[in-house]
Amino acid sequence: MAAVAILVVGCKSNNSKKAAAEAAKAEEVAAQKAKALEEAIDAIEAEEEVNVREAVEKLSAIDAEGAVESLAETLEKNPDYAVPFAAVETKPAFAGGDASEFSKWVGSQIVYPQDAIDQKLEGRVILQFTVNKEGEVKDVKVLRGVNELLDAEAVRVVSSSPKWESGAQNGIPVAVKYTFPVVFKLQ
Repeated sequence: MAAVAILVVGCKSNNSKKAAAEAAKAEEVAAQKAKALEEAIDAIEAEEEVNVREAVEKLSAIDAEGAVESLAETLEKNPDYAVPFAAVETKPAFAGGDASEFSKWVGSQIVYPQDAIDQKLEGRVILQFTVNKEGEVKDVKVLRGVNELLDAEAVRVVSSSPKWESGAQNGIPVAVKYTFPVVFKLQ
């Protein structure tokens, strides 16, 4: 009986050590991210010139292992990586234009749900989506919703987007991640 108790205690001890090591690593990664973000904020507050692309690259390159790598290295390891919009060299283009053209298109496609009108629902639905290497809108999800009716309509419209011209990094097509607001306002 005593041998079993010692064995169980030994297992708990090993698990505790492993959990402590994982927690320490997670804390180190969080500290790296916080430092990178703090440096960018300090530069902005000091009214220094800030290269947003470099700041976003640095922040997004801190991976789960805590290693910092360049965007080029990340893309080399994972060609399907969705580059944050602010970090990509050549932005995807919608209908020969930019995100404002996409906003106009979304506005023309929105059908305000009748139940939402009856309930006088308004607000801003924040979506995230990826324009893949082929220019297709994929992985549309709600980051911050208003109501399931408005959220669903925003997702429906953005998901039905025509193809875009893909973004590029160093002349190579890449997937690009967008955060996009859809505003619902009753007239």
